[in-house]
Amino acid sequence: MIKNLLVAVFISLLIFSTCSPKDQTQTDSNDFTLTSLDGEEITLSKLKGSVVLIDFWATWCPPCRKSIPVFIDLYNKYHERGFIVLGISREGKTILGKFRDEINIPYPILIDNKEVGKKYHVQAIPTIIIIDKTGKLRKTQVGFAPELEAGFDTFIDSLLSE
Repeated sequence: MIKNLLVAVFISLLIFSTCSPKDQTQTDSNDFTLTSLDGEEITLSKLKGSVVLIDFWATWCPPCRKSIPVFIDLYNKYHERGFIVLGISREGKTILGKFRDEINIPYPILIDNKEVGKKYHVQAIPTIIIIDKTGKLRKTQVGFAPELEAGFDTFIDSLLSE
């Protein structure tokens, strides 16, 4: 019972105390290369010219699971305009592959090497990073709630129009 209470408190704190977006600007977006579930190596710096949303997440995380359909919709809406979503998780390939196939995630799922999350100071999931066409980090969002969907849509559209 205490364990369930602690889990509920942790999830509540994660959702409600960290949902406000933080705008950040930096000149270096902490380049990385990670391997996707399909064995493709993806290097962030090679994606310059595109707007990139990086989602640090896990299959067991309820807010993460709620955010993924939003990111799928955004990907489908803006992909042809140069919008890329990268899901990054530390979980195993089997678990991630099964989840990707069940949900029909169309964007790459990358396996974190534990260094990329550190570079971006990820302390809780989901953590969402948005990088503009020039490679500049433009937004960090810790936590997710459905009411944030419209804000993501507007922000991504504005970055694609820059």
